[in-house]
This record gives sequence, C-alpha cells and structure tokens, in this order.
Amino acid sequence: MSVEVRVGLLILVAIALLGGFIFVLGGVELGDQYSVYVDFDNPGSVQPGASVNIGSIRVGEVEGIEYWGQKLDPDTGRRPMIRMHVRIDTEVQETIHEDALFYVTSQSVLGESIISIDPGDPEKPHLEDGAVVEGVDPPRLDLAFAMAYELLEGMTRLLRENREDLGDLLSSAASMIRRADAFFAEHDDRLDRVMENIETATSQTNELLTTANDTMNGRVQRVLRNLDGTLARVSRDIDPIMTDVRSLATKADDAMDTLGPEQRQQIQEILAEAERSVNDAREIVAHIRSGRGTVGAFLMDEEVYDDVQEMLRDLKHNPWKLFWRE
Repeated sequence: MSVEVRVGLLILVAIALLGGFIFVLGGVELGDQYSVYVDFDNPGSVQPGASVNIGSIRVGEVEGIEYWGQKLDPDTGRRPMIRMHVRIDTEVQETIHEDALFYVTSQSVLGESIISIDPGDPEKPHLEDGAVVEGVDPPRLDLAFAMAYELLEGMTRLLRENREDLGDLLSSAASMIRRADAFFAEHDDRLDRVMENIETATSQTNELLTTANDTMNGRVQRVLRNLDGTLARVSRDIDPIMTDVRSLATKADDAMDTLGPEQRQQIQEILAEAERSVNDAREIVAHIRSGRGTVGAFLMDEEVYDDVQEMLRDLKHNPWKLFWRE
C-alpha cells in the first residue's frame, strides 16, 4: 500500500472521528420533533441550542429566541417580551400536557442555563404541535444585586453627606442615656416605693371590687328569690281565681236576664264606680312600684328593707328597747 493511500485513509478516519464528536457534543437530534413556543418576560441567560430536559433527561433543545417587545399576540391575547422556540422529541409528546410548566434552571451552580419541563396533570390532554405556552421566569438575581447595590450606595452617600449631624445625634443620644442612668441610680429607692404603692393600690382595688361584687350579688339574689316566690304564689292562685271569675260572670249574666231597666242602670253605675276604684288602685300600685311615698320606699328600696330587717332582728334579741331607750 502506497504512502498516498495511507495518508488518505488517515484523513478519512480523522474526518469520521471529527464528525462523530460534533454529532455527540453538538446534540444533533435524528428523531422526529415537534415545536412548542414559550413566552418569557426574562428567560435569563438561555441561548439557542440550550438543552430542554424533563428531570435529568434531555428531550429537546432551544431552536431559537425571538424578541417581541410586548407586542400583542392576537392568538393568545398576551404581550410577551421574549418568545422561545423549543423543539421536543415526538416520543415524549404524550407525556407533556396542557398544564405543563416550562421554567429556566441550570444543570449546576456554575452550569449553563437550560429549559426544564414539569409535564403536568396526566389526566389532561397532551400539548399539541405549535402550541404557545407561558413560561416561568427565573429569579432576577442580577436585578436584586443591582437594587441592593443602589440601596447601599444611597446609604453610604447619606452617611457621608450628614456625618456631622449624625455625630451630633449620637452624642445627644449618649448624653441622654447617661442622664437617664444617673436619674435612675439617684432615685432607685423612690422608684421602688412607687412600685410598691402601685402594687398595694392594685391589691386594695381588687379587694374592694370583690367585696362590692359579693354585696351586689347577694342583693340581686335576694330580689330574685322574692320575685320567684311572688310568681309562684300568683301561678298557684290564678287558676282558682279565674274559675271563680268565670262562675261569677255566668251568674251575673243569668241575673242580668231577670233584671229590669232600672236595676240594670244601677248595676252599670256600680260597675263604673268599680272601674274607677280599680284605676285608682292601679295608680297607687304604680306609685308604689316607682318607689315614691313611704310605702313605695319601704317596699322597693333595698336599703330601707335591710334597715327594717336589721331593726326587727335587734328587737327580737333585745325586746326591752321597746320600753327603754338608751
């Protein structure tokens, strides 16, 4: 074999190896693929040719990136800033659904940016060829660093321009703290006495409120017991009274049928007089309930009631006070 043939074979082998490296490292896809368009406001540093992964499996690549500048897309009704053309292997199309998430991530801390897919709900239809979806923007670390730098720069400029005023402010604050410390050290005993007086006043107030509460509860319970007894007596006596009233009314009707006009006129005058007496009695009862007059004050005023009870108890134990006054 001549030298020229050997050199030619070597060149052919080198070209084949180079093609193989380009094929492997360039991510050349030989299978069928379909297109999906993903809208981003800021896709970070993703470049054409970047890998498209599901988990750690490469399923496609970024075909191209187009700048839209927030122009209205009549098909979707959105105004994307960036539209990314993604090519995905057809063999995984059935596993990527309408609610799939497309987001930017990286293969490592310092690795290149790629597009990652969360396939979505398997119960929903798969994503069709040519579909336009909305992507999830990556965190804007560059913007956060820029804003933090601007904030730090502003604070530095503020401190530099107001150095004297800040020094005076810190001096005044230190002086105030020293005076406050001296004041508390000088009046430490007085402050302790003030706190003790406050605690004593609080304790006495609690005791006073407890005593007042017990007293009021006792009076309220006594009034309720009296009211319960009165209602019980009324409930017990009302049925016989109503029976007597019905019987009396029946007898009165029978008697009225046997009376003449003059007797009826006299009975009507008697009833009118009885009605006036009942009205007077009602006024007297209302007068008593309102606590007016001697009888009203005696019956409705708890203090008078208590005084009379106390006087009766005293006379019960000391009956000689009826005949002899100290």
